[in-house]
Amino acid sequence: MEQRQLLNFLSVCEEKYITRAAERRFITRQGLSKSLRELEDELGVPLFERNRNGVELTEYGRVLEKAARAWTTQHDYILETLKAMKEKSGSRLFVGIADSIVWAFPPRFFSGFLAARPEIDLSIRTTPSRNCQDYVLEQKLQIGITAPPIDSDKFDAFLLRKRKYYLIVGKLHSLSGRSSVKLEELRGEEAITLFSWSNQNDPVAEFCLRYGMKTDTRLSYLDIYLIVELLETGRYIIFSDDSFLVGDSLRRIEVEDLDMYIEFYLIVNKRAFINRAAELFIDWTREQFAGNG
Repeated sequence: MEQRQLLNFLSVCEEKYITRAAERRFITRQGLSKSLRELEDELGVPLFERNRNGVELTEYGRVLEKAARAWTTQHDYILETLKAMKEKSGSRLFVGIADSIVWAFPPRFFSGFLAARPEIDLSIRTTPSRNCQDYVLEQKLQIGITAPPIDSDKFDAFLLRKRKYYLIVGKLHSLSGRSSVKLEELRGEEAITLFSWSNQNDPVAEFCLRYGMKTDTRLSYLDIYLIVELLETGRYIIFSDDSFLVGDSLRRIEVEDLDMYIEFYLIVNKRAFINRAAELFIDWTREQFAGNG
């Protein structure tokens, strides 16, 4: 019984038709049928029953399907594990960052890491949160830094930041002298909301609309300088954490009836080995974000 035969068999299980399964496996219909006959001859049992609607598994076929799926999962795991082990002592490091949290990194974070560890070959990519997690699972990335929700069965996750949302305004805004406000007082204000491909249903935009704020100005998380420029006019507000307090031109005001938090995590794939470079990056990141939780 060969790997090729089991993969052919599983394709038929999923497609239910020989022709479609053959197309999926990039072989002829005759070649696939021959592969199945040889598998049945080797095992000495019928695996399929043919009918007008395609094929159906026999009792023997259902047992083999379950075993074959377990085998393919284990086979892939072995290959991934050995590949990761081969790279364990390497200096290559692939890090993915959700686009919604790039702005929240401490100043000179990556340059400081590379200065401390010049031997590490670091590659960075920004990606939506959902893709970041997928790439870590697929081992296209060794480390992801992303927003929740996070599946604890699939990832080891380290909380890097959990900060309450505050109201941020420019010093020219009429509220800049206040230490606290209530959401109801912000009715009619022009709120800047932050756009991310990973979060189409922005909870901040939702409560802004619910409390009668305007949300016509929607900018990217990466447009921090434009956001600060608009806030400095005194005509706009934004909800964020202390990361937006650039210079002395902005003011932070507590919102008494707002119980929402900005949080994000460093994640690694539980099934994957991590090399020395990744271990060093994890230690560095947790150290840089210490006290931000």
